[in-house]
Amino acid sequence: MNGSLNERVQAGNGVKKSDEKPVLIGNHARDLLNLRRLPAMLTVAQTAVLLNRGEHDIPVLARAGLLTPLGDRTPNAVKFFATIELLELADDRQALDRICAVLTEYWRRKNTARRNRTK
Repeated sequence: MNGSLNERVQAGNGVKKSDEKPVLIGNHARDLLNLRRLPAMLTVAQTAVLLNRGEHDIPVLARAGLLTPLGDRTPNAVKFFATIELLELADDRQALDRICAVLTEYWRRKNTARRNRTK
């Protein structure tokens, strides 16, 4: 049958040494999640790690009103999000359901539009 999960992950990463552990989470994500105390403001990448979503999903959630960036909201400005709000959001099951629903609907519409364009 297929090899173990560790062997498949190692093969996918090009790692062949048996003494090296597979990388299941990026170093930046692990470093953030292992902090004793999170910073008060998080970037888009850090917000994505905390919510276990892709960086590309964060602007979609902000447009839907589920995430509110701090400070000046000009389109080209770096966005920061309040950690306390994100932790409250992560503790609310209904909010997490809404996040999943918004992202599912967004990608469904986007994929439908792409399919319709190629026909």
